[in-house]
Amino acid sequence: MPEITQDEIRNLVELQLGKRNVHDSDRLVEDLGAESADVANLVAAAEEKYRIAIKESEIARIFTPQDLFKLIQKRLNGS
Repeated sequence: MPEITQDEIRNLVELQLGKRNVHDSDRLVEDLGAESADVANLVAAAEEKYRIAIKESEIARIFTPQDLFKLIQKRLNGS
């Protein structure tokens, strides 16, 4: 099982959104200016990188990089 770190997720968010100094608690839409397409692209990048599938219903609960990290971690652990 691949290990992931919060740093990796922050870097992924920074790359996808063209932002710097992203924090775990930054809100993707309100603080970082992401639009729904940006969040979808972010999720797609995470799915590809970690070879996981994230349901549409789960995407609606991703508000921060921390949320994405926890979801990926859960998926990699087989949940």
